[in-house]
Amino acid sequence: MRLTQRGFLIAVAILVVLNLFVYLWWMNRPIVVLAPAQMNREIVAGLQTESQRLQLILDGSCESPELQSFRRGEIGPLVRREQSAPSNVPPQALGQRPGSANTPTPSATANTPTPVASANPGQVPPAPAVTAPTEPSAAVLPQDKLVALLDAATVRVLVFDAKMKFLGHGSGFFIDTNVLVTNRHVIETGKIFAITSTLLGSEPLPAKLVAVTKDSDIANPDFALLKVEQVPSGVRQLAIATDPQVLQTVVAAGYPGSDIRGDTNVVTPNTVFSQGEVSVLQRQTNNLVLVLHTAKMSTGSSGGPLVNRCGNVVGVNTFIGAREDQFTDRSLYALSATSLRGFLDQYRQTYTKMSSACTSEPKN
Repeated sequence: MRLTQRGFLIAVAILVVLNLFVYLWWMNRPIVVLAPAQMNREIVAGLQTESQRLQLILDGSCESPELQSFRRGEIGPLVRREQSAPSNVPPQALGQRPGSANTPTPSATANTPTPVASANPGQVPPAPAVTAPTEPSAAVLPQDKLVALLDAATVRVLVFDAKMKFLGHGSGFFIDTNVLVTNRHVIETGKIFAITSTLLGSEPLPAKLVAVTKDSDIANPDFALLKVEQVPSGVRQLAIATDPQVLQTVVAAGYPGSDIRGDTNVVTPNTVFSQGEVSVLQRQTNNLVLVLHTAKMSTGSSGGPLVNRCGNVVGVNTFIGAREDQFTDRSLYALSATSLRGFLDQYRQTYTKMSSACTSEPKN
């Protein structure tokens, strides 16, 4: 039986269709085996996150930090503005929740520093003071010594515009007698800066910006140096180590806004500490090393130190890689100490160098 030209073409077309069907089925096999419920949860979580972010933009003004960060494509613990606070609210009102109805009036806060500094009979008496180490350590510090060292070196960085309108806050730490490190993105929207801590006293100390990195883009160096004229004698400087090791124990210190809002002292809240482990070191194309870790961070932690159990800096807490909703995990990033060393060396800033290794592991 002879096959006509028309029959040949029909047979070829059928074979092509069958092969195409088999190819498409084979290419889509992974999608078929995925659980639909799991896919739906991921889709819903992503949509809810985006909805919440867009709602913040819609509810804010044209100059809101959320809209500005959206335009710049930025993520992480960026500086946030107290939306409902009047322009002349002093830094004493930083502990107010944005948009809250109980934001104090200027007259109510005019003499706030006095009650802040005075003793409150209802407060729990402070624990006995522990002397912070005066020299960097290559051995694991006892817990009380480590806390005392970080408490004496870590500060809250306050940011204002040229008219002294409060813009936001971050964290920082001393590396020299009167010089401290923070993130550029903490201070880049401001013109006037001050620092506070329980050790520095009830009055914020003015700080001057002396050096910054070229930008604060994600996965780029994001550092700034601030200088103050006079600091109390009890202030300590942290030594700068090198990159930490994976699974090394680390401690983050700073002033995360989600935690310090519960502090009765809104000007100089207690330093917040969190312990975790290094999950991975991610080297970028520009040789910057990102330190992914599990020590707790949130808005306000930016610029704070990430140290090993010897109290030496192995990173600077900088941003959070996350969709801020209850369904997803967050990735917490610090810029490595090696990157910080490069920035300090560039500006010929003096600091103490240490190894990232401790001579022993902390005891539980």
